Amino acid sequence: MKNKIYFVCPNNNHATGGVKQIYRQVETLNKNGFDAYILHKKNGKKDNWFNMNVPIVYSPFIFKKLKYLYLGKKINFFKKLQFDILKKYSEKIEKNAILVFPEIYGPRIHEIEPATNKVIFNQNCYYTFNYYSMMENYDVTPYNHSNTLATIVASEDAKKYLDYAFASSKILKMRLGIDQNIFSFSSNKEKQICFMPRKLGDDVNQVINILKQRNSLKGWTIVPVDNKTELEVANLMKKSVFFLSFNYKEGFGLPPVEAMSCGCYVIGYRGQAGKEYFKPEFSTPVEDGDIIEFVKKIEEMIKSYEKNPQEVLEKGKLASIFVSENYSLENEEKDTLNIWNEISPN
Repeated sequence: MKNKIYFVCPNNNHATGGVKQIYRQVETLNKNGFDAYILHKKNGKKDNWFNMNVPIVYSPFIFKKLKYLYLGKKINFFKKLQFDILKKYSEKIEKNAILVFPEIYGPRIHEIEPATNKVIFNQNCYYTFNYYSMMENYDVTPYNHSNTLATIVASEDAKKYLDYAFASSKILKMRLGIDQNIFSFSSNKEKQICFMPRKLGDDVNQVINILKQRNSLKGWTIVPVDNKTELEVANLMKKSVFFLSFNYKEGFGLPPVEAMSCGCYVIGYRGQAGKEYFKPEFSTPVEDGDIIEFVKKIEEMIKSYEKNPQEVLEKGKLASIFVSENYSLENEEKDTLNIWNEISPN
């Protein structure tokens, strides 16, 4: 019997790739004989912007303690009493279980259930040192603690980052997969450009408004992809010729890859990790923060499409083929099982 695995997972009201990947890990592990669970803060809280059926348990105790630890708050006598009460209403974590934490919870993850083995599922290496102080020395971190079995990352860029930062730690890379039943290729495009507006709002605002001032979007519709279900996101991408990437210091950066899978030609920031999929054959990278170059590249590709739409659509097809060959669900499942069989072989 394999150890129980609890994936500590925040709740979000909007679609995020990080939460989706946590759910998918749990789904894949259970399908293959592991005993894995989503661990949410409160009963009744479940992300409903994507369709996955996974076992969910709850621990207000762990989330409350996490908050105090990453904010550096002191736990006085009365808070300790509160923690004791919360623990009675929380999932009991078995001593031989494995707790899986996202990187976002800071430098003292290892102090939660200290005797329990941990795994860090680090989906954005550039968030690793959030809540770390420059004025404190961290001889022991969640990454090099004796009870940390491994850290899982999703790109070569993230692996290089963490291998260098924590030279003695075990860093394991998995390939993320795109569900091509949802993010499927479509050549039935409209003169539409889509983008995710949540990150780098100042850059988004500048790029869109300069395009409008220059009257470069004549005949084109520009659509923000926000507050949508996974299916709604995919349908917008399928209709769009172009996707604008505002990736910023990403551990992988799912949206541009999902857009490529739908046959979009992607223009924009690579966010470091995107270097592995922003290929010149079917996309146009722009250096981070270069607003005018970003606008120029969009204008160039609009002109190319107006002149020869089939040529641009063919590049979108190449992008979709690249994603299916490199970021398939089969590859993700294979990597997931290899990693977890190494971490928890019994």
